[in-house]
Amino acid sequence: MTDAQIIGRIKITGSLVLKSPLLIGDGAGETADNFKDIHVLKNQDGAAFIPGTSICGVLREDFRNSATLQKLFGDADNFQSAIQIDDVKLLDSQIIYRDGVKIDGLTGTGVTGGKYDYEAVERGANGNLNILINLRGSHAKENFKGAVAELLGKLQSGIRVGALTSKGFGVVEVENLDAQFYDFTRKADVVAWLTGKSAAEKIEPAEKITADTENFVVDADFSFNSSVIVRNYDVSENKRKDKISAVSLKSLQDFVIPGTSLKGILRHRAEYIFGRLNLDKKFLDKLMGSAEGEKIKSRFIVSESYIENKNVAEVAHTRNKIDRFTGGTLQGTLFTSKPLYQKNLNAPTLHLHFEIINAKNFEAGLAILLLRDLWLGKVAVGGEKCIGRGTLKGFSAKINFKGENYELGENGKVTNGNADELSKFAASVKNWGEI
Repeated sequence: MTDAQIIGRIKITGSLVLKSPLLIGDGAGETADNFKDIHVLKNQDGAAFIPGTSICGVLREDFRNSATLQKLFGDADNFQSAIQIDDVKLLDSQIIYRDGVKIDGLTGTGVTGGKYDYEAVERGANGNLNILINLRGSHAKENFKGAVAELLGKLQSGIRVGALTSKGFGVVEVENLDAQFYDFTRKADVVAWLTGKSAAEKIEPAEKITADTENFVVDADFSFNSSVIVRNYDVSENKRKDKISAVSLKSLQDFVIPGTSLKGILRHRAEYIFGRLNLDKKFLDKLMGSAEGEKIKSRFIVSESYIENKNVAEVAHTRNKIDRFTGGTLQGTLFTSKPLYQKNLNAPTLHLHFEIINAKNFEAGLAILLLRDLWLGKVAVGGEKCIGRGTLKGFSAKINFKGENYELGENGKVTNGNADELSKFAASVKNWGEI
């Protein structure tokens, strides 16, 4: 047997499902037929799809510390890639539109000319995933079954693909995974492969993918102190007749606080904290990323937050624009929006998830301070903050870092884990970069 000889194949299939919106751009920019700044990548039939190269690149990066999987992925100098991943055509895909604006870190207001809009594929779309792994003689001594089981576990638990992944986009999971191992040293498997039948052996996904203990992970539940709105100006004709100018943004049947909004809010608050501690805000670029000058990938990940329709009520609220000189109303400036009010004030309504990849102690401390400010209502989410919307009240939180678990109760006190450790992390922020 030579190193180049094919000794077997692993055929992996499953249903890939979008758990959050997906943005993989086509690079075309605004056109005569589509005025959006960024368009979703589509095939020649106009269907959105995920390139196999995108999935392969994400998996390779996620398993950069697995020598066996890296060998299967190959490299430019020594090993040909053993993994083939087909493009995934997305079925039941709905194209949605989101917009954003660049925020001035000092004033907290939009930067002139900083508004942009883009397409995305709505969560819920799905497609068939097909992966083929060609095993050669050079893999015979490797624990490739264990490595493939880990890869399957990762696909099952979820990966992030495409753009804006640090802002909640591109979360995909693979359901109904099936991995057939055809061992070509067995005649029956050779026949099964040639005739398209099942192999004698399957590889099951790893039951539990070990979380990276260097990641600082926060999951917290909140209620709203008053109301909240993320404005959507694309209102229906009926609402226009009712003179409603903006409604709350939705994702499928749920209302949504976009990850882009949450990331921007938390970065702005982090800059405020840095200002209070007389720290250079540029330090944040190595944590939260930068698109200016030297491009820096964000290690601060924020998920989109979905609010179930049954837990809130949309209430029309009509307001007037005020003349600041006279204090009177301006003619023709009556407008109506529909913010959300939660129905049960004593129950959590909003779940937030954010994490820091490969967190240092002082970065974990910053995340704790951000959680504290959210908990105490010092940070508002959504729009119309100037009239009191979007402030939160903390209910409970779970924190995981360096293999330790911490839990916070409704009063904000640590109910599980060492509270002194969390305090030390928070205190280390003032010595940013020294620990």
